[in-house]
Amino acid sequence: MPFYTAQDVARFFLNPLFPAFFIGLILLLKKERTRFGLFFLLVYLYGVSIPYPSQVVMARWSVADTVDRHSRYDAAVVLGGIVDYNWYVLHAAENEAEIFKHVSGYQQLGQSSARILMGAAAVKSGLADTLLLSDVSIKGVNETAILLDLLGRQGIEPDKIAVHGKVYNTLAEAKSVKAYCDSKGIKRILLITSANHMRRAAALFRKQGLNPDLLSVSRDNTPITRESFVPSDDGLEDTYGMLYELVGYTAYLIRGNL
Repeated sequence: MPFYTAQDVARFFLNPLFPAFFIGLILLLKKERTRFGLFFLLVYLYGVSIPYPSQVVMARWSVADTVDRHSRYDAAVVLGGIVDYNWYVLHAAENEAEIFKHVSGYQQLGQSSARILMGAAAVKSGLADTLLLSDVSIKGVNETAILLDLLGRQGIEPDKIAVHGKVYNTLAEAKSVKAYCDSKGIKRILLITSANHMRRAAALFRKQGLNPDLLSVSRDNTPITRESFVPSDDGLEDTYGMLYELVGYTAYLIRGNL
């Protein structure tokens, strides 16, 4: 039986094609389909399927890094959501009794893989003393075990890695990191996450009384070209990513978490 998280539900409704379905349905049900309605649908589909809107919005949405590379941090905090959960679930279909937790020696990472790679680099270079990970398990897949296996193969010593509390979203991560840092006397932390996610993550951490320096990964510096106005799968994916961050930030703001 499929297992759906709150994030899965949010992703479904934030799919840029979801409104297009209802617009098309309304046009079909109307006795008189106007040219304006069809024109509106075509304009909408064009707008959400080109990279240009997300390029402009997310360039202004991302925040500047504040990392001091000549300093040394007590801990580098790497936010979760790194492995490709759906891949593990799909490849566990042959054994429905137990979704396998990880494959030793192989890690299937997702679009946020740069987070853990940057975290490993921060520790190996001496920028941070400890790599701080969340205890994350989604859809029966133990992300933390997968990442620990990966880091071990990257040459990171176990005593350079710490795992804080079990979390399920960025707000829970911020609260858990705060509790862990207070208990261990950790003062200086470096927050590592994707550039598009950093504004929301940094605000959540600051709300908890933490003041991390910021190090963003996967920052998109793609220039605006003719391809920015050509509909594509990448354009739809970029629009979805933009909506996910904007709506997520707004939801946390309304709830008073920022």
